[in-house]
Amino acid sequence: MTITLISMIIGVGILTLPRALATTVETSDGWISIVFGAVINMFIVFLIVRLHRHFPGKTFIGFWGDKHIGKWVGKLFSVLFLLYFVILIAYEARTLSVVVKIYLLDRSPSEVSVLLIFLATTYAVTKGVQGIVHLNLMFFPIVMMILIIIIVFNIPQANIDEILPIAAEGLSPIFMGVSETALAFLGIEILFFFLAYVKPQGLKATMLNVGIGFIAILYLIITLLSFTVIGFESTETITFPLVALAKEVEIIEGVVERIEPFMIAVWIMSIFNTMAIIHFLATKIVKDEFVKQGRLSSIAICLAGFAYVITFVPNSVQEAFLLGDYISYFGLGLTCFSLVSGYLFVFFKKKRNKKEKSEVV
Repeated sequence: MTITLISMIIGVGILTLPRALATTVETSDGWISIVFGAVINMFIVFLIVRLHRHFPGKTFIGFWGDKHIGKWVGKLFSVLFLLYFVILIAYEARTLSVVVKIYLLDRSPSEVSVLLIFLATTYAVTKGVQGIVHLNLMFFPIVMMILIIIIVFNIPQANIDEILPIAAEGLSPIFMGVSETALAFLGIEILFFFLAYVKPQGLKATMLNVGIGFIAILYLIITLLSFTVIGFESTETITFPLVALAKEVEIIEGVVERIEPFMIAVWIMSIFNTMAIIHFLATKIVKDEFVKQGRLSSIAICLAGFAYVITFVPNSVQEAFLLGDYISYFGLGLTCFSLVSGYLFVFFKKKRNKKEKSEVV
C-alpha cells in the first residue's frame, strides 16, 4: 500500500515542484516549506486511516450505506470523486504529452501519445487492483534508480551559496510555500478507496507516513539540487527543473553523456502508474455506484474517451498548469470535506447508538 501511495504522488509533482516553490516563495527558502507540507499530509493520512477503522473493508463511499440520507450523500461523493479523478487523469495526460513533445518525440502529434497512454491505462484497469499494485511494485525500483543516479551525480556540482542565507526574509515567504507543497502531496485521497483492501489489523498510519516522509526527502533533495546546481533564478524560468538536472549528468564522458532521454522514459512509467491508479478508481466508482451490471473494460474505455477530450481543452502549457492548480485545490478541498463529513457521521452514529442502548435499558 505504501509503494502504491508513493507511485500515485510522485507523478507530475516531482517535475514541477522546484519551479512552483521558486515562483511562489520568491526566495531560496522554498525547500523548508516542503517539511511543513509533509507534516500536514502526514496528519491527514492519520485522520483518513483513523476514520477507516470505523468501517473496515469498505470504501469511503460504501461507508455511507444505501439507506435514507446516507444513500444520497454517498452518491454526492461518488459524483465529486468521479469528476475529480477524470479531470486529474486528463491533466496528467496533458503534462505527459508536453514532456514527450519537448524532450522525446517533437514531430509526433500529442494526440497520438495521449491516445497510447490511455490505451495502456485502460488495459491496466482490466487487470483489477492486483494488476495495478503489481505494476507499481515492478516500476518503482526502476524509477528510484534513475532518481538516485540524478541525485548522486549532481551533488558534487551543488553550490550551497545559492540557498544562503537561510530565512533572510523571515518565515512569511516560507509559509506562503506551504500551500504549494501541500498540493504536491496530492494523491493521498486514494486511501479513501484502497484502504478497503487492507485487513482491519493492518489499518495503521505508520508505514503510510513513512512513505510520505520518503517522498518529502525526495522532494527536498530535488528542490535543493535545483536551487544549488541550476540556480534559484534559473529554476524560476525552467518548466521542468528535474529534466534540467538530468541534463547535468554525465556518467561516462564520451559514452553516456545524456541521461535525460532515459529519465523521461522512466518518468513515463511513473506517470503511467499514477494514471492507471486514477483510471482504476474512476472506473470502480462508476461500476459500484452507477452501472453495476456494466463490464469493467467498457466503463474504462468510456471514461478514457471523456478524459481524452478534456486533455486538450487547455490551449497552452500555461492553461494546462492552471488547470492543474484548480484540480489540486479541488482535490485538497474534497479530501478535507470528506474527512469532516466522515467524522461527523461517525459522531452522530455513535450518539444515536448510545441513545438506543439507553432506551433499551
